[in-house]
Amino acid sequence: MRNPIRHQIGVGLFVAGLLLAAVVLIPPAISQASIPDANIQPRVNQGGFGMISGVYGRADFGLDERSAVGGYFGTDPNDLYFGDFDRGDHRFDSNALVGGHYMYQFVEGGENEPNVAGIFGAFANRHGVRPELGVALSYPFDARWTGRANVVYGPSWGFEMGYRFNSTVEGTIGITGMGLIGLGFRF
Repeated sequence: MRNPIRHQIGVGLFVAGLLLAAVVLIPPAISQASIPDANIQPRVNQGGFGMISGVYGRADFGLDERSAVGGYFGTDPNDLYFGDFDRGDHRFDSNALVGGHYMYQFVEGGENEPNVAGIFGAFANRHGVRPELGVALSYPFDARWTGRANVVYGPSWGFEMGYRFNSTVEGTIGITGMGLIGLGFRF
């Protein structure tokens, strides 16, 4: 019988290894969030990881000045989005969650103005498929600090603060559908 605590520790170590590899291997660029960011730029690909309350990974691909497509995957033992709160269920197949979305930037913010984008998509686990709809906001407080508020039904929701450690990596902390702490990057 598999120990659920050891399994979660193993998943956490795996994600930490991925994060370390991302920090070391990704070339310098401005970093991004662990949840989808409303600051969409053409041909700029963004990725992120989130953990605690689950383990998530996501990627968004800028199509043009105002639109992007993205997807995410994760595992969350709380099954928040489908109402399956059976604490005795520690199988990966019942806790896995996948999704995808299209983002359109309605307002392109400046140095002291917020970015506003709509998120339209779907997410699913073994219990079914549900729509993901809402609005993403991001506001650059200065060169290093960015605040984000995604009012979305689905895992892309959240409120977080991001701090750019360097031009490649941004750490985040907040209350989100993709973990409480995160790490973002461009690729």
